[in-house]
Amino acid sequence: MKTITLVNGSLTSHTTAIYALEYAKQLNLSFTLAYVIDQEDPYDVENSLKDIQDLSNSYEIENNFLIFENLLQLKQYIEAKDIDMLFCSTMQNKSIYDKSFLTEILKKKIKVDIAVVKVVKIGRAYSVDKIVMPIRASKLSVKKFTLFSTFSLAYSAKAEIYSVDKISKMNMASVTIENIKTKLQSVIFNLRHYLRVAKMMNFKFAIKHDYAFTEDETVQAHIAKHGYDLIIMGGHHEKEFFWKHPIDILFDKPMINTIYFIPFKDEL
Repeated sequence: MKTITLVNGSLTSHTTAIYALEYAKQLNLSFTLAYVIDQEDPYDVENSLKDIQDLSNSYEIENNFLIFENLLQLKQYIEAKDIDMLFCSTMQNKSIYDKSFLTEILKKKIKVDIAVVKVVKIGRAYSVDKIVMPIRASKLSVKKFTLFSTFSLAYSAKAEIYSVDKISKMNMASVTIENIKTKLQSVIFNLRHYLRVAKMMNFKFAIKHDYAFTEDETVQAHIAKHGYDLIIMGGHHEKEFFWKHPIDILFDKPMINTIYFIPFKDEL
């Protein structure tokens, strides 16, 4: 199987390619750098990727560089091959709903899982110590957990699933320590299948839970307090296109490097 990373010679796509390479290394996948022609000269783009290809060679991972005339050609290639994941980056100030190259990719409905990387700190992909994945209550898909565990194992990073429940100020006033402990036990129970899988994988992760008036602000405060290096999020854009999922707001204004996972025809 293969993983493909879209590149354009920018520092953000360079950082995205490093994440993709670590992912490929963990799963023993071949690694393809791909460029869809626009304004830049393909020759200049290829030259800018030499250190990524050198790193891939040092990992003993099969790698190559492909040029596509347009997105349709890329789609045809992906759907004709055994592709595990498509990685791409988007600008830091872009929403996933804005008109952009990413939007055009999503419109093509390519039969592949997509990992969209928003880079806040250039080069941070070389070293990741702490990874967090925020979820609502105990709602978590197998696909998203697989991506989360793959990156955690790839970097040997401390991993945490951060569960958040929205609650009104009136109800918050009646919450006790015992309520909080009971809720955390409930979340752990509902995620017990993932704990079993993680044990077989020798993958350790922590589970934390908080009540929140606003989910995005609570997650942001949690990130700032604990100093994470990478956040893994799940995509809801197809299911609720005209209403932003509260946690998805974090992708519009990221605090740290963020990977937004969009599984093909899946609902998280």
